[in-house]
Amino acid sequence: MNDQATDQAKASSKGSGLAMLAIILGVFMAILDTSIVNVAIPKMMNVFGVSQSQIEWVVTAYSLVSGALVPATGYLGDRFGYKRMYVISLVIFTIGSGLCGIAWSNESMIVFRIIQAIGGGAMMPISMSMIFRMFPVEKRGMAMGLFGIAIMFAPATGPTLSGYIVEYLDWRLIFTINVPIGIVDIFLSMAVLKEFKMEAKKRFDVWGFLTSSTGLATLLYGIGKVSEKGWGDSEVVVFLTIGIVFLVTFVILELTVKEPMLDLSLLKNGMYTLSLLVSSLVTVIMMGMLFLLPIFLQNISGLSAVETGLILLPQAIASGIMMPIAGGLFDKFGARPLAVIGLLITAAALFLTSNLSMETSRATIIFWLTLRAVGMGLMMMPVQTVGMNTVPMEKVGQGTALSNTIRQVSGAFGIAWLSLLFGDRKDFHTAYLSDQLNMVSTTVIDQVTKIQNQFIAMGQSAAQAKISALNYIGGQVQIQSTIIALDDVFYLTAGLSLLAVVFSLFLKGAKAKGGAGGVHMMGE
Repeated sequence: MNDQATDQAKASSKGSGLAMLAIILGVFMAILDTSIVNVAIPKMMNVFGVSQSQIEWVVTAYSLVSGALVPATGYLGDRFGYKRMYVISLVIFTIGSGLCGIAWSNESMIVFRIIQAIGGGAMMPISMSMIFRMFPVEKRGMAMGLFGIAIMFAPATGPTLSGYIVEYLDWRLIFTINVPIGIVDIFLSMAVLKEFKMEAKKRFDVWGFLTSSTGLATLLYGIGKVSEKGWGDSEVVVFLTIGIVFLVTFVILELTVKEPMLDLSLLKNGMYTLSLLVSSLVTVIMMGMLFLLPIFLQNISGLSAVETGLILLPQAIASGIMMPIAGGLFDKFGARPLAVIGLLITAAALFLTSNLSMETSRATIIFWLTLRAVGMGLMMMPVQTVGMNTVPMEKVGQGTALSNTIRQVSGAFGIAWLSLLFGDRKDFHTAYLSDQLNMVSTTVIDQVTKIQNQFIAMGQSAAQAKISALNYIGGQVQIQSTIIALDDVFYLTAGLSLLAVVFSLFLKGAKAKGGAGGVHMMGE
């Protein structure tokens, strides 16, 4: 960065505390809404009188629309200004939240969730682009660390907050609570955010947008069905095929047009691509843990949504504390040591978690989760920042759009792949444990007889007691196979963490010097 550009970036970072607050508030709300709805699904099914398959679209519509819009955010920010697009996105998200709060049917809720997603999906990449324009290279680590609080804290606190609201308050508050916060953030953003002007205005890549949005929406939908139906299901295969065909077409188009929707030449940047690879692996690990651990806590341990949320809360606090610390350390030491140490801590925590059993205390589970959160909080933002620091300033919008697109697909793939793996391992262990129950074995017969006598003592007949004893043993087999399958998945994710360590060794050891070019701010 030349002296003039450096001075401009430093000037834009002065008094940036309120600007960061405006950005963090909006992104926190948008990310929170991807997880907070899940706990309220049973309640909405009862209120609207719909089935599980029908209510799923309340969640699915949000993720598909927000994912499909991300590739266009770079163009929209460059064309109309990042502050303007952020405020517009915030307004749309706030209006959508208010409408969701008054939805009178499942169909109206789905439509209003789509409106909410149009605003929420754009905020994340636009916010990242603004931060990289607001701060010079030597201050981006701390800025991204603060920004990371929203990214890590929101999905971890979603179940806790949602569980409390659904259990003790009105479930519609999970949407309407965004309205007053959104209104405050709209006025705050208009007052404190600076606008950024690009020198040239590009043409809108219509075919690029159509192929990318269609491809991403169908791909994400297909991946989302994998955990339920498997990779070989006809519906999954059709949607994955459509998604891949459209995305391949998109790539071909983007490599041939003069002004592409996404500048795929950024992937020739080795450091940027390497950081994407590492952060995608970490996203798979993180999403798998967030999705699978509640299975143990709620289905096996029998905890309520609020109790589960309280167990997950300390890890959210730990990651929130670590994010700005990691940002400050990145500005001094660079990404490589933080990534390696953070991933080693994450791997150690996951190896410990692979020892999960019915005898594991809540305190132990909280310790394992908190340790993992410390590791992830230490490395997440430095890895993303070191790659973006090598992107020229005029392509920052493209860089954040591309990175967010890839991470969104990685997160969906992580949930689908690990869920399917969990199901396969559970079936394997169920079959294995069932084979061990050899009814010819005197030890097994004695155990069944002992359990049967306990049911007889409770007043059941001999025939009823035998059925009850066999059902009890079958239930225990299911519980044990579920726990062992979860342990297998945690063991695998620990291995993925070690693989990410290997890739992290090639990250820049020191903070970037020079990096992105200058930017011009328009007067308010």
